[in-house]
Amino acid sequence: MNHIDFEPMTPMEENTQATEQAAAPEYTRQPRRDKMPRPAQPKVRRVGFFTLGVALILTGGCIAASLMLQNFPLLTAAKLAPLVLVALGVEVLWANARKGDAQLKYDLLSMFVCFVLICASMSAATVPVLLRYYGPDREYTQQRLEQELEQQVYEKLPTGIVLDGYSYVDLNRMEFDKDMTLADLKSEDLVRLNLTLAGTYADENTFAEVCAQTLPALQELGVDQVDFHTEHGDDQWELQIGGPFQMNASAQELAGQVTHMVRYWEDDQYSWWEKEELDAYLAQKAQNDQQEPQPEEDSVESALEESAETVTEETTAVENG
Repeated sequence: MNHIDFEPMTPMEENTQATEQAAAPEYTRQPRRDKMPRPAQPKVRRVGFFTLGVALILTGGCIAASLMLQNFPLLTAAKLAPLVLVALGVEVLWANARKGDAQLKYDLLSMFVCFVLICASMSAATVPVLLRYYGPDREYTQQRLEQELEQQVYEKLPTGIVLDGYSYVDLNRMEFDKDMTLADLKSEDLVRLNLTLAGTYADENTFAEVCAQTLPALQELGVDQVDFHTEHGDDQWELQIGGPFQMNASAQELAGQVTHMVRYWEDDQYSWWEKEELDAYLAQKAQNDQQEPQPEEDSVESALEESAETVTEETTAVENG
């Protein structure tokens, strides 16, 4: 163990130290200050959370129900979305009436985020609905019904009347069965046929009689509109009918709606004209041709004689030269 030796202080150093200690001020402990009381903070009541929470729950429930239930009216539920604003207004009035000393606070950011979530969820939920209306299942079902309709038209109509044809089926509704048949078509659905008739026809009455013979079978198949067409040589006959009145019309009534088109050739090109319009056009053209001035034959003959004389004189001069 090391020992440290201290030199003793001299009497002068002891007196100096005692004087310095006596001159130093005596430390006195200051009393502790009490803290100032903080002002009481007013109570804050947030408004809108309850309504938006319920809205989120209902939105999620509707989306889940639409995914599990095929016939759930999701579009009807979406039309009720403005009721969220009504519920929010009721909550604001209720909170204002019972706020007391509390201060109402509207959390706009949370409201906006909830609104965006609701809109995004409803948009995502409408995708399956749009796919059912515009998706491949609808197109496939319509094509299958068109093929079925053409086959039944071929079987029901007499042989030799129809030369060719095609059909068009449009399901004008949101919900449909992929396995439906022609018997399942409803009044809002559209069924249209385009038929090319065989044979030749002397006039509108003959063509209308053949068209009228096919209407009972087409009505039985649920056809709404029919476009009849035939072409033979330079003649073309057309008849477009639709609706319950025209589909039940007689041949005489349909004859007045037949359109007779005639092929007209001009300058190595042809165009289709209605018979009355073509007759009027040809009459006007013939009248215009008659009114055009004809070249004078005398002037032409005199010009030819003068040119012949000139050639003769030149030939004679050459021979004499």
